[in-house]
Amino acid sequence: MNMFTLTKSAKFAKALAVILSTSLFSAQAAQEAVINVQGVGAVEVTPNAYSVTLVVEEEGNTVGKLNTQLDVDLRSIVKFLLNQGIEEKHIQSMQVRLQPRYVNTPQGRKQEGFTLSRDITVTSTDLETYDKVLDGVLKRGVDRIQQFNFISVGKGDAYQNALIRAVKDAKQRAHLLAKELAVEVGEVVAISESGGNMPIPVMRAEAFSKDMSMSLPGQERIEARVNVSFNIVQ
Repeated sequence: MNMFTLTKSAKFAKALAVILSTSLFSAQAAQEAVINVQGVGAVEVTPNAYSVTLVVEEEGNTVGKLNTQLDVDLRSIVKFLLNQGIEEKHIQSMQVRLQPRYVNTPQGRKQEGFTLSRDITVTSTDLETYDKVLDGVLKRGVDRIQQFNFISVGKGDAYQNALIRAVKDAKQRAHLLAKELAVEVGEVVAISESGGNMPIPVMRAEAFSKDMSMSLPGQERIEARVNVSFNIVQ
């Protein structure tokens, strides 16, 4: 084999390698082409319960005395809640916070005692008496109503239905986009959940009680969102 033949063979091999590399890159790029969509699904449910977080606070210079007074208020509140038919397992009061209290003086900012607070979370399925419960706890030492939500017992099932609808919505969106782009939707390569319900903002106890006195639970919207990536078949 002469030098000319070797050179020609080398050029051919190099050209073949370039062709194979280009084909492999094109196949890989086509395989990695995806459609990313977000699907949304919602289910309307009628709340059959409520959840409320009550806050009891005491201010003073001695932590021991603050805790004693807080326990007195807590016992009174829990006793009232039990008398209203709320089960003990639906009353939680484990979260306690102790913070130093500061005041501004001519000499600067100065610590003056402590603020001891305790959260009481209550859940009840008796919607018709929630206003009576709120009025009663406010008279027995509750300083703030941190959060009030109408909820639906068995919400997990409703969310699962909303999630199924979200997946179907994502699939429909992907096929709509693919049709406009003259391509086909392939298999799913990635999926994740996203989104959530926003909490009700904090309100002062007195204003909250007055505002809620004319409120009705109505219907609650349970929403689910999913992000889905589909392969593009060209």
